[in-house]
Amino acid sequence: MRLGTSLLFLLLFSISLRAEETVKIAYPATTYTTMPVVVALREGFFNQENLNLQLIQIRPNISITAVLSGEVDFTTTQGSIVRAAARGAPLKSVAVIADRPVYFLVAKPAFTSVASLKAKDKKIIGVNSLGGSVHMITKEVLERHGINPDKDVAIIVSGDNQTGLQAVHSGRIDATLVPIPWQIQASKLGLKILASAGEFVQMPLGGLGTSETLIQKKPDLIKKVIRATLKGTAFLRDKKNKERVVAAMTRWFGIDDEIAKESYDQMIPAYPINGMTSPEVLRKDLDIARQLGGIQADVPLSRVVDFRLLREVQKDLGLHD
Repeated sequence: MRLGTSLLFLLLFSISLRAEETVKIAYPATTYTTMPVVVALREGFFNQENLNLQLIQIRPNISITAVLSGEVDFTTTQGSIVRAAARGAPLKSVAVIADRPVYFLVAKPAFTSVASLKAKDKKIIGVNSLGGSVHMITKEVLERHGINPDKDVAIIVSGDNQTGLQAVHSGRIDATLVPIPWQIQASKLGLKILASAGEFVQMPLGGLGTSETLIQKKPDLIKKVIRATLKGTAFLRDKKNKERVVAAMTRWFGIDDEIAKESYDQMIPAYPINGMTSPEVLRKDLDIARQLGGIQADVPLSRVVDFRLLREVQKDLGLHD
């Protein structure tokens, strides 16, 4: 009898293992916008949904192609999803992960304010790419301080966050925009933090984007991924979990405990607890997508977002939209 029970247990365990579904999520870089997914993975929330999560680092434009071809299931590059969908690609954002830019404009020590970047000789400001979300945020921060980003300064590509900081430190460029926790590294290098973009700009920079095909064929899978991610967001925002989140940050960002602890409180406001942001913020993101894509016609929000499954998950978790 015991042997039969043991064999039955082994059979059921084997079936359980085979039933686990692999889901692939592309992310662009080790930035704060993917942290709720990272925390959800670390805390076992994807396992609770019987999902085997694979996080794959892919450049934003390539991740869009990968989602469309089915090589990956989701991408966290919210801006790229919105821009592609606005141009007619069969893609949708199904949830928002981060809706505030936790970015900082840092400059050489000689600059005391954002306004001081305006000078007779054009100052050089570095961004990771031209035409992307960071470029748009940089321009808006400058505009809020009376600087015309197209005339008063020169904006160039300076590379990734580490390269950009080194370029400022060495004097090759005058300023750059970096995400948390790089502003702390900037301070350690003796650079000046001129502004926090989150004080002036609200824009969804992280989300869950997928194909319309997956939405139609695997709605339950999408709900599982959204549910695990929202649980990760809730865990991350709860300050009683700070120690565990800091541990996840040190591994994700490759930083020490001191920097992670200092960054934690600044990072929290970026994550909407319900996976959604206001229609006004979504519309602004869409307007930027239209500008960058040269789209003249009006584009309805329904072309780029589909929150129907998110609302079902919100109801399951007792959240409000």
